[in-house]
Amino acid sequence: MNRFFIILITFVCCTAINAQTVSYYKLTKKVHNGKISVSVSGGQFITFLQDICYESDKRGVGVGHGKLKLNKGYSNGTYKLYMGSSYWGTDAIFKFKYDLSVLNVILENGDTYVYRRLPAPASVTTCSLIRKKENNGGNSGSFLPSYPNNGYGGGYNTNNSGSSSPSQGRNTTPFRKQPTKHTCSLCNGQRRIVKDTYPSLYGQSDYQVKCNECGGYFMRSTGHTHITCPQCHGKGYFTTN
Repeated sequence: MNRFFIILITFVCCTAINAQTVSYYKLTKKVHNGKISVSVSGGQFITFLQDICYESDKRGVGVGHGKLKLNKGYSNGTYKLYMGSSYWGTDAIFKFKYDLSVLNVILENGDTYVYRRLPAPASVTTCSLIRKKENNGGNSGSFLPSYPNNGYGGGYNTNNSGSSSPSQGRNTTPFRKQPTKHTCSLCNGQRRIVKDTYPSLYGQSDYQVKCNECGGYFMRSTGHTHITCPQCHGKGYFTTN
């Protein structure tokens, strides 16, 4: 009998430990307006706990950015999509390769930060990007982003031409390029995406229901619904200059 309890306690402890995993993701490149830059550095610790993930230190303690939840409706055998709060805001999109070896952080303007899961350097104990609280009066609960190494983790300069203003000494009006429209990569221009809420049925029977928006049939326990796309905010596109 004692042997049974020892085995049970060992199993519970192992389950609790394995329920939470911490991985380090190194920034390898940034894609801006379709152009790739590898002049980047830095990395984030990501902790996974069941269907959520969050930015943390190497021990799994959150750094205060919030959490993201797995969106099963937009995940498949190729990748896993997490949505929620992170360093990049409250509508962040973390698109992982299915085996979690690669992370794409997709921003509203279409910029993508590509991370790869690697062993963390011995000297690194927490995320290189952590939001800082604003202390100078006003709203003490607001946050300001911290940008180490000139912009985003390693000196990426979005001004490839080296000049963002008209040439000095010229009395001419600078030419303004027309914004370029791009279809939202998350909703594919549909403006809305699927979200499964998995509500508790409190003992009630489960059965199929028809979605009035897409016409599909889903189990009531799935909590199938459609929400405004958090990446384009319902526009179906984004623009770049």
